[in-house]
Parts: sequence; C-alpha cells; structure tokens
Amino acid sequence: MSERRYKHPTIVEAVFELRFPIAKSWGISSFVEFAGLAKQRGYPNLVDAAQGFQVNFPISSGGAPTMTPVASRVQTWNEEGTQLWQASPQAYAANRRAPYEGWEKFRPHILEGLELYREIAEPEQAEALVMQYINRIEVDIPRFRPSDLVLFVPPEIKYASVVNNFVCRTEQFFDDGGQIAVTSARDLSAQNGIVVVLDILYTARQPNLEQGVLMNEVDKAHSRIVEAFEKSITDLLREGMEPV
Repeated sequence: MSERRYKHPTIVEAVFELRFPIAKSWGISSFVEFAGLAKQRGYPNLVDAAQGFQVNFPISSGGAPTMTPVASRVQTWNEEGTQLWQASPQAYAANRRAPYEGWEKFRPHILEGLELYREIAEPEQAEALVMQYINRIEVDIPRFRPSDLVLFVPPEIKYASVVNNFVCRTEQFFDDGGQIAVTSARDLSAQNGIVVVLDILYTARQPNLEQGVLMNEVDKAHSRIVEAFEKSITDLLREGMEPV
C-alpha cells in the first residue's frame, strides 16, 4: 500500500525493533564496538551504555567466570538528533523523530543499523518484530465529540454536553499471526486547540531473519500501519493535515 502524503505530517516518532534471545556473541566490548561502527556511519552521539553485567560462575572446577551484559541499551544519535539506533544483547531498534521524511528514508535507516548489529550479535532467530508510529494531530475546533475525530470511539454519555477527554484502544489479529493495536486519546497537555494522539503498534512473532524475507515482513508491517492510520481517522482530521 502506498503511503499517502500530507502537507502537515503528524508522525512525532517512528520506531522499529527486533527482539532476540540473548545473543551469545554479545560481550562487554560489544556496546563500544556498536557505538564505534555507528559513529563511522554518522551517528556520533552516545546517549546511553551498559549499566551492569551479570557474573556467571561455572559449577565445574577449572572454568573461568563469564560476564553477560544486563538488558541495557546503547543509543547512538545522528548530529541532528532526529535518528538513532539502539542495541543490546536482546534487541535492535531504529528510531526516527519529527520531522519524519517518509518510508523511503526510514526503511534504509532500519536496514543500515541492522547490518551493523548483525556484525556483532550474529542473531540466529528473532522472537518478535515490532513497529510503532506515534501521531500527534492538531484540530482547530472549540468543542468535539470523539466520533468527530476517530472512527472507533468509546461510548458517549448522552446527557453530558461536553467531552473533555477520551482514550480508546482496539487490538486485532491477522490470519498470518500479526497483531495491530491502535490507541487514540486526547492530549490534555496541549495549550491551544484540540490535539489527538494516535499510537499504532504492530507486532509479528518469530520473523524469519533471512534478509529478503525479513525486509518483506518489515514492508508488510509498515503497510499495515499506514492502512490502520487511514482507516482510523475521520475526514475532519484528514482535511486539517491537507492531503497533497
């Protein structure tokens, strides 16, 4: 499915993540090694690193203790602070923050960081593929009903005159085992006007890590999120975003 274009994009953050069993090849130096490779690719800003390690002592005599990194992540940002990669012994993630420049830019970002992760972690299988798009949509109206904004809504209390806030979540499964969850809510922290947050989360279990097969799954995840977004919003929201 092609991605519809809008004059005012609403995505504040896009996240891709692969989750793995703990990588056997991931050691103490792996955080530093990943950060070094990321720096060479234009992601020099190191935000976080491993915070500790679990020491494992062998039961039999003669073996040396081993150290396994705890589930902390190294984060490497680009100079602009809009893109990052995250790596740990159990996960690889790629993030893109606003301004979101489209799938044709986010997809290569995912793939490039994954290639670096594969060099170090050498994952043999994955437990889950996760993709999440968080949208923040501004609406210039003084009052509203949830049904004015999104197409799946909580029940309205008919005798009340003003809706101050709403939160609604729906989860659905696909025949191939994929799952999508859509959460809509009003952002009460907004100072002016009405702001709707639309959080779309897609999960696929145990994806095949063969490169071509995996990227097909990545494209499928993105297409399903785009379709969920378009089928969740009303024309009132869509008009405010100004389709192009």
